[in-house]
Amino acid sequence: MRILAWVIAAAVAIVVIAFAVANRGPVSISVAPFPYSLDIPIWALAVGALVVGFLSGALVRWLLDHKVRRMARRGRRRARALEQELTGTRKQLDEAVRGQRATVPASAPVSLTPKDLA
Repeated sequence: MRILAWVIAAAVAIVVIAFAVANRGPVSISVAPFPYSLDIPIWALAVGALVVGFLSGALVRWLLDHKVRRMARRGRRRARALEQELTGTRKQLDEAVRGQRATVPASAPVSLTPKDLA
């Protein structure tokens, strides 16, 4: 899987470099109400637009995934609490089994179930 990611990244890099080499000519950018004008290469404009689009999409996705992240945090907390409860219950069960063995004569077979300990 990692090799596939590198192959795809290399192919995208080659396409971007070829695009940049082929489109080195400057283009003038101006925003209508402002008196400023900027001359930049076409490739820089295209790559900049892709970067802005990627970052804005990532921001929107991050904002929309807030509920999922919150549910995951709650699930992790709940799992941690249940693991602690299970550890405590196992300790209590072990202590009860040890106490039961001490009262049973050594010659008698011991077979305990959780129902017997209740």
